[in-house]
Amino acid sequence: MTTTAPARPATRRRRSARRVVVGALATPPLVAWYLTAGGGIGAAGAVFAALVLVSAALAATTLASYVPARGGTWRGTLGCGPCDLVAGATVLAAPMLLSLQPLSASMAVVAVVATAFGLFQRRTTSTSTCSTT
Repeated sequence: MTTTAPARPATRRRRSARRVVVGALATPPLVAWYLTAGGGIGAAGAVFAALVLVSAALAATTLASYVPARGGTWRGTLGCGPCDLVAGATVLAAPMLLSLQPLSASMAVVAVVATAFGLFQRRTTSTSTCSTT
């Protein structure tokens, strides 16, 4: 009977302090922008506000991913492919979606999905899956 060594757990990349600060600083203005675009809090209440907060936090994390880590370059971090553009465009798509149906929790869910897609796109793309040629 052969035994194999257990697989090593995946190592997590250490978070860049720059990106954490940018994400934290970008969240409040994005929340204000998204709430304004969505018609304020109004009668929609806590569910709508919570969904907008989640969408803004995801968008802020996406924006923070464009900040280079210490020792990194802007060109290497920004990327130059269409996938990099799509991820950034989801930050702009969320307030547009929220303004289509003000105070709608269902549209806020769509905004959360859009910003989550942008973050997922930004975190998972590589040159092999999203080439620039």
